[in-house]
Amino acid sequence: MSPSHVVEHDRESTMIRGVLRLESVDSYDVVFAPARAHLALAGGNYTLDVSGVSLMNSSGIRALANLVLLAKQHGATLVVLGSEAVAWQRKTLASLSALYERVEVRLA
Repeated sequence: MSPSHVVEHDRESTMIRGVLRLESVDSYDVVFAPARAHLALAGGNYTLDVSGVSLMNSSGIRALANLVLLAKQHGATLVVLGSEAVAWQRKTLASLSALYERVEVRLA
C-alpha cells in the first residue's frame, strides 16, 4: 500500500484518507477489498468514507463506480461520505447515484 494513503475498515464501513494515484483500476482492489467482500457476502448497508481523500485519479473513480455496480448486483445500499470542500468529490460523487438508486452520497 502506498504511504500516501490510509485505509481503515470495520465490519460495515471503510474510511480512506490521503492521495490515491494508483496505476490501474485493478490496483484499487486492495483499497476496496473490505467493501467488496461485505457487499458480495452480506449485502445490506455499507458506508464508504472518502471525505479525507484529497485526490483520486481516474482509475480510482472507475474502481469506485465498479463498487457501486457491485452493490447494485447484490441489492445493497452503499452510503458514500464525501466533502464539499474537495473539488473532485463535489463534482464526481453525485454522479454515482445515476449508476444505482440505492447509493446515498452525503457531502458535508
